[in-house]
Amino acid sequence: MEFVASMVDTVFRPLKDYFARTVGYVVSCGDYIDALSHEMNELKSKRDDVKRMVDAAERQGMEATSQVKWWLECVAVLEDAAARIVDDYQARLQLPPDQAPGFKATYHLSKKADDAREEAAGLKDKADFHKVADELVQIRFEEMPSSPVLGRDALLQELHSSVRDGDVGIVGIYGMAGVGKTALLNKFNNDFLVNSHDINVAIYIEVGKEFDLNDIQRIIGDRLGVSWENRTPKERAGVLYRVLSKMNFVLLLDDVWEPLNFRMLGIPVPKHNSKSKIVLTTRIEDVCDRMDVRRKLKMECLPWQPAWELFREKVGDHLMSASPEIRHQAQALAMKCGGLPLALITVGRAMASKRTAKEWKHAITVLKIAPWQLLGMEFDVLEPLKKSYDNLPSDKLRLCLLYCSLFPEEFSISKDWIIGYCIGEGFIDDLYTEMDEIYNKGHDLLGDLKIASLLEKGEDEDHIKMHPMVRAMALWIASDFGTKETKWLVRAGVGLKEAPGAEKWNGAERISFMRNNILELYERPNCPLLKTLMLQGNPGLDKICDGFFQFMPSLRVLDLSHTSISELPSGISSLVELQYLDLYNTNIRSLPRELGSLSTLRFLLLSHMPLETIPGGVMCSLTMLQVLYMDLSYGDWKVGASGNGVDFQELENLRRLKALDITIQSVEALERLSRSYRLAGSTRNLLIKTCSSLTKIELPSSDLWKNMTNLKRVWIVSCSNLAEVIIDSSKEPDNSNALPRSILQARAELVDEEQPILPTLHDIILQGLHKVKIIYKGGCVQNLASLFIWYCHGLEELITVNEEQDMAASGNEQGSGAFRVITPFPNLKELYLHGLAKFSRLSSSTCTLHFPALESLKIVECPNLKKLKLSAGGLNVIQCTRDWWDGLEWDDEEVKASYEPLFRPLR
Repeated sequence: MEFVASMVDTVFRPLKDYFARTVGYVVSCGDYIDALSHEMNELKSKRDDVKRMVDAAERQGMEATSQVKWWLECVAVLEDAAARIVDDYQARLQLPPDQAPGFKATYHLSKKADDAREEAAGLKDKADFHKVADELVQIRFEEMPSSPVLGRDALLQELHSSVRDGDVGIVGIYGMAGVGKTALLNKFNNDFLVNSHDINVAIYIEVGKEFDLNDIQRIIGDRLGVSWENRTPKERAGVLYRVLSKMNFVLLLDDVWEPLNFRMLGIPVPKHNSKSKIVLTTRIEDVCDRMDVRRKLKMECLPWQPAWELFREKVGDHLMSASPEIRHQAQALAMKCGGLPLALITVGRAMASKRTAKEWKHAITVLKIAPWQLLGMEFDVLEPLKKSYDNLPSDKLRLCLLYCSLFPEEFSISKDWIIGYCIGEGFIDDLYTEMDEIYNKGHDLLGDLKIASLLEKGEDEDHIKMHPMVRAMALWIASDFGTKETKWLVRAGVGLKEAPGAEKWNGAERISFMRNNILELYERPNCPLLKTLMLQGNPGLDKICDGFFQFMPSLRVLDLSHTSISELPSGISSLVELQYLDLYNTNIRSLPRELGSLSTLRFLLLSHMPLETIPGGVMCSLTMLQVLYMDLSYGDWKVGASGNGVDFQELENLRRLKALDITIQSVEALERLSRSYRLAGSTRNLLIKTCSSLTKIELPSSDLWKNMTNLKRVWIVSCSNLAEVIIDSSKEPDNSNALPRSILQARAELVDEEQPILPTLHDIILQGLHKVKIIYKGGCVQNLASLFIWYCHGLEELITVNEEQDMAASGNEQGSGAFRVITPFPNLKELYLHGLAKFSRLSSSTCTLHFPALESLKIVECPNLKKLKLSAGGLNVIQCTRDWWDGLEWDDEEVKASYEPLFRPLR
């Protein structure tokens, strides 16, 4: 009987339980939901405990175990599923009775809740982990592909020293494309970082132009052994920061194009005395500054010897056994690469199979005229350089860069020269009211190009240069990537004796034949698209045929400077769009009346030429003129009964004029200039020449100068009766009788402080003034930087002190009694004395001249000057002949010894 009962129970109990669950699922759905919620609350409490332990471990530089990660993921998935079940149940309770779900739907919902409850219970039982995190498995160092880095040993050592310097956290290496920054970084990683004992990890990342935050974080995380599953960028940053903060790391960031936000990446910026470092390379110097780089290293192109060694290596051993002619051509070709390793490698490989001198000569011609045609140049050199061009933020910058390619290779370009062209072409607008402001905008553009490693410093701060390969890239772009070779017809500095035939000019937009040996232009080219024509620097060019300019209706810039032309050809009035005309240092004596038809002209440069005749009405017709340079040129202005030439009123009618260099030959013209507020304010360089009625000049407080707020240079030459150049800034205003002295003195001090007289005057030249004395009465010429005195044969001393002047009147005098120290030029940097036959002393025995800023003193042909009595603590060079120097008399040997290191002999 018991056996039968047992069999019945075995057979029917599952059916009974199934029936009970089925009915229960339908009848007690809410109970299953409550049971699920209770179990999930307990599971989430367990989850929170585990996450707190994981977070604490990660702060110690550890990472959750794979089992814990899996468990947390399962809990997260179940939590979402449970929430959907509860939400479904709550939604059912809101339905009206006639829309309530049937038994089947209720059954399924309860079963989901019951299954989820069982899963939650199972996960809860698995939450007792022996450990929640392990130490990270890091790859400490990776050796990078590297090749020999020729000529970079000193830079490598400097980089190593910078990384070891406790005061430096971030090191930046900048330089142009192809200069070898990546190779240097790889070499540094392999030679100095791999197996370094005090660095925990070194990570190299090629950032690139299209960098992605996630990719950078992933690369760092992979090297540190950090897993990124289900973490946001912000969470990843937190993990990276916690891990990296606990170790000494070196992060190598290659090819950075814009500043990286280390905080968003999770990279801790190394602190003072930290062994951790960040080293980055970039083409753009500004990136270093915007990333707070504390040590910037500029990577220059290779000097000649390592450049030649690299080139020979790529050409191959046969170059060494080649003929002397081929070796000579090879050296010329290597020189044209400008020391750029990428170009040296590319050109060297292209020439590896060339065995004849003619092939090498052809390669030089190609590299000079159409470098993109040389094997490998377009894709291996010009394309990488073009990325820097493409990255420039404006079309103005791109056009300004292309314009620099019109100059010869390795030519040191005057910044003002190129800026004037760009203004004439319209690349630099004239939204500013002052010409200096417009030029400052141009200087800013050139500065941006230098920062982008596309231009280099020239012979000084006022000049720039273009690397040969950057110039090749610019010409390639300007010729529509080599498809239109004469679009920019550039043959600058290549030794042309004749200009290319007129048929080659037809489709040109810019032409440069500057610095050649062209003698004559006898054809009339048809150039409807031509905007710039540069013919300057052809010293033998003395004839341009009539009608030459007849078919150049779009020409905006014309430069004929430094040629021998003696007249402008007829037909120049056809240049209806011309804005920039440079005739500097030509032999032109008379301007044609046709010039008055150039109504759009904005720049007219007529300096350093024997100009004698300007037809009446020409000047005042140039109503758009903004810049007029005429120093060492025409000066016979008619003012009243004085002068025989152009009426000065024509200059005053130039209402747009912003910059004027002018030659003046009469006192009347000088006074008229000083009274003309517009012309005086525009005057930059003033040449006073052969003005026999001029007997005295006062600086700086004379009424003559009060409107010349932009005057930079005063040059006084061959004024036979000029006897006094007076330095006196202590003069009181004209209404001195109307106001108390105390008020006048206070107002004078305010004027001196806020509105200095002649604030921009930097240069004074006194030449051929046989009677002149420089008389000091008080005050100073505040910003004068250069003083040149040439062939003033009657000058006996540099400064003649007015003995009647009250010493207390000037704050620039020190001392008492019969001796004093005076400072007439507090910012003078350069003093040049030449051909002064009677010159015997700098000042009288009762005073000493103080030059606090003087750096250079040059003395030539001053035979009677036997002593140097001056105070100049910043002086670093004295130029003179050895004989004169040896003949100087010294008060004591100590003074002589202090001056001896400054001596530089003139040859």
